[in-house]
Amino acid sequence: MGIRKKIFLLILWSTAIRCLLAFFLEFGNDEVYYWTYAQHLQWNYFDHPPMVALLVRLGTLNLLLHNELFVRAGSIVCAAINTWLIFLIAKKIKDEKAGWYAALLYTSSFYCSVIAGTFILPDSPQVLFWMLSILLMIKIIDATESPVTQSKLLLLLGAVIGLCIMSKVHAVFLWFGFGLYILLYDRKFFTYPALYISVVITAVIISPIIIWNVHNHFITYSFHESRVGFFDKKLDWDSFLQQLIGSIAYNNPVNFFLYVIGVAGILRYKNFVPKNYRRLLLLLGFPLILVLLVMSLFNETLPHWSGPAYISLLILTAIYFSAKNINSSKTPGGILAANYLLLFVAIAGIIVIRYLPFQLGNKQERILGDGDVTLDMSGWKDFSGKFYALYNADVKQGLMKENAFIISDKWFPAANLDYYIANPFHLNFFAAGKLVDIHNYAWLNKTRTPLKKGDNAYFIFPTNYYGAPKKNLLDHFEKTDSAVIIPQFRSGVHVRNFVIVRLHDYKGGLPEDGIIGSTN
Repeated sequence: MGIRKKIFLLILWSTAIRCLLAFFLEFGNDEVYYWTYAQHLQWNYFDHPPMVALLVRLGTLNLLLHNELFVRAGSIVCAAINTWLIFLIAKKIKDEKAGWYAALLYTSSFYCSVIAGTFILPDSPQVLFWMLSILLMIKIIDATESPVTQSKLLLLLGAVIGLCIMSKVHAVFLWFGFGLYILLYDRKFFTYPALYISVVITAVIISPIIIWNVHNHFITYSFHESRVGFFDKKLDWDSFLQQLIGSIAYNNPVNFFLYVIGVAGILRYKNFVPKNYRRLLLLLGFPLILVLLVMSLFNETLPHWSGPAYISLLILTAIYFSAKNINSSKTPGGILAANYLLLFVAIAGIIVIRYLPFQLGNKQERILGDGDVTLDMSGWKDFSGKFYALYNADVKQGLMKENAFIISDKWFPAANLDYYIANPFHLNFFAAGKLVDIHNYAWLNKTRTPLKKGDNAYFIFPTNYYGAPKKNLLDHFEKTDSAVIIPQFRSGVHVRNFVIVRLHDYKGGLPEDGIIGSTN
């Protein structure tokens, strides 16, 4: 079978598996929160730039389709395109066999194939534009290309990196890595006017992020600065280990082991890949990885932040194994093993999340399920139906007024309640709390039906997250009823509770953005 046919079948089957995951798994907390971005488009958001919101709009046909599969569709399409792009990149540098290995390594990466390739996150569009940027850079530094062609590609690169930054600001490392490569190894590009115009193109494309922050007191940067600062902080080895071990797990432990072998081999056998490509890929990978490892010594970082950086190491690894297996038609066992591991984890993940017959989290009634990560992606659909039945019964019995609000004081489970209850049943939703707790809802609240005096509301929370409504929220209502408990069962086992508190007769006083007290 020809390699291109293999690539086509790989894309087909991996897309089918991603669709199964997207269809059978409910949203994680982050995913459903990014769905709220698409409810009201902005040039930037409290946490991230806007590209993920546009991806949700595209997948759902402008919010017409309300299903996890369609919300995640943009991510799945991006992953399919990326598989072809990484084949083209490795083929351009080495040969089709290297492209085939790169496509397999990409598919077996949990970050590339599942986190950014199935779930809907800012990483989903970011990885697409990151891959396009690498492909363009590889062509730009090709010595056989004419200066005219290189200049045209440089202008296109500026636009693509701009779109990548509009997905996630980590993409500034693309310019850092490419700029460092030019400074150290290929200074002739400093004589190209297109290089400077390209930087301007990037700046113009990302200017809405700056403009939005100017109008919002640079809240995005003050928020992230508090998460990644260094001053007055002690060494945090737990965070460092979380970043390191998480990176190994997210890339697939087998892949990570192969990356170590591949990169070491490329550095040892320098003739395996032309030096210009080797230098560029290393500079596109290691700076972001090292910066995040250093940051993790003082801050709690997340392993997927470094995900795009490992794509460069993936490509070098594919080239190494292609060179080592030049006379063999067999795919290396390690690359196949990585794909089998991903397939096993994907199938096991669906089974565990939906059908695990025992409790993984805390068993105390008050915080039942706390610590059970499998509950993040299950139980909400079943609960939504039970809640709506309760709501209808409450209205019929006169216990609650019709069109009662759903209220939460934290961005999660607020987004889960918004997506699984308020949106499908056309109920009003409002988030009220500190800005650092409600995030995007401080802007989304202003676009929705406001609370009016006399309105009733339900405050809902699952026992694996947070607790009862705070006093500064309850004070805005005349009366609070005792809590109603709706249990969640999985394979007959009681795994958590959903707690519902009825709030009667809103007295007014909440700001339209829902921010209570300080923004910190």
